[in-house]
Amino acid sequence: MESIRNIGYGVAMGNAIEEVKNVADTVTASNEEDGVAQILEKI
Repeated sequence: MESIRNIGYGVAMGNAIEEVKNVADTVTASNEEDGVAQILEKI
């Protein structure tokens, strides 16, 4: 979680634990739902 706070913009996967999702700037879909591809298309 520290790395998410220290980076300029944090993205958590949809299946991440709640603590990680709470500190992230954005939550994308889970890894099973191609969350990485989805967020890359948006940025």
